[in-house]
Amino acid sequence: MSKRKVAIITDASSDLPPELVEKHKITILPILINFESKSYKSEGIEKGITWDEYYSLVDKEIPTTAIPGPGVFLKAFEEALTVADTVIGFFISEKMSGTFKTAQSVVKQFLQDKDISLYDTQVTCSSLGLIALEAARLASEGKSKEEVVKKVEEWLPDLNLRGIMNTLDNLARAGRISKVKKFLADILKFKPVCGYVDGEVHIYGQLRADDELIIKQMKKFGVEALQNMHQDNKTLFINHTRWPEAAEEIAKYIEKHNPSNKEIIIQETGPLTSFFTGRKLLTMGYIGKFDPDWLLKTK
Repeated sequence: MSKRKVAIITDASSDLPPELVEKHKITILPILINFESKSYKSEGIEKGITWDEYYSLVDKEIPTTAIPGPGVFLKAFEEALTVADTVIGFFISEKMSGTFKTAQSVVKQFLQDKDISLYDTQVTCSSLGLIALEAARLASEGKSKEEVVKKVEEWLPDLNLRGIMNTLDNLARAGRISKVKKFLADILKFKPVCGYVDGEVHIYGQLRADDELIIKQMKKFGVEALQNMHQDNKTLFINHTRWPEAAEEIAKYIEKHNPSNKEIIIQETGPLTSFFTGRKLLTMGYIGKFDPDWLLKTK
């Protein structure tokens, strides 16, 4: 069998659906989720543990995460190089995890003579998955490394993951915000509008909103996102934590405003993010322009 020109690697925080991983031959590096009683690989949700069981555990304790050892990275790179001439890796923001640095270290120590390019995408979740997916699609079309890299570097500055959190409970439990802030947000029904900026979670502002208004704002945001996506990008992700009915309502609405026939995929936000955000998070991952007012302005 002849080699492909390019193989794509990313990490499990990308939240890519298994069917897309398999279809586009993307290699996923696991991340470990550690509870006091047991550890799970990040792809183990709905395999070794169900989502309901996972949230039941999170209600009792905030888990920690760990990246696999260098040997796991080395094996993944070596296996990818058996099927492709070059490897491109996309990883969770370095400010959130040591995954990117470990990948760099393994390549520098063991694979310096190999054609491997690594990217700190400065994001996580479906936006990380999206850049890996779009690159893998180009690779499947037989594009060269240079062609894939050129497009990737055009897309990275416009890689977006934005949305609205419904609760600050887990952030307060994890010590990321004060209990006073959490109490005031609960009383006033303030919902943070959030996204990634320079590799870290950024709060653009807060909505005073109930569930109905959150869904309304996300519908409006989805239409704007579709209209401002890069023309050569095919997919928009709608992500949720235990709120599928809201995600489906939003998808149905924005599909009516989708003249370019972009692919809209609904998925559950993975465990690496959801244990901080809690239930009823809604976000969208896409490549294109973003204006915070699309989420913050209610009129």
